[in-house]
Amino acid sequence: MKKLFLFLSMLGISSVATAQYCSIDGFSSSELRLQSYQRSQAATSFNITCDKSYSILFNSQNLLSADGMSFVANGPDKLRTKLNLRGANNNLWGVPLNQSASQRQKYIIAVQLLDNPLNGFPAGTYTDQISVDIKF
Repeated sequence: MKKLFLFLSMLGISSVATAQYCSIDGFSSSELRLQSYQRSQAATSFNITCDKSYSILFNSQNLLSADGMSFVANGPDKLRTKLNLRGANNNLWGVPLNQSASQRQKYIIAVQLLDNPLNGFPAGTYTDQISVDIKF
């Protein structure tokens, strides 16, 4: 059986002024685990509360394009994935997104396996790493 993991690395936060307030909570999972079949999906969510506008950057170690095309890898073997965002003002990856101040904003990160892992891919652990950076 093939194991497909997508690790979520949270969060690089930086602040330019000391009076601002931003908090992150409500993580549903720090790990996205895809099943070993084509079109399997996994998702996680978290909340951000910020008293001023902020910038958020969603990225992937194996990101191929701003529309969320990526892959999980086991050495030289790669399986294509599609990353999706909800809650941000755009579904863009690798691009800082400016967000308005909000009482509580929920973000959902989802991933879908595009390739069929049973079509000639060797067994093993296939991984990618997602990061979320927030600047306020």
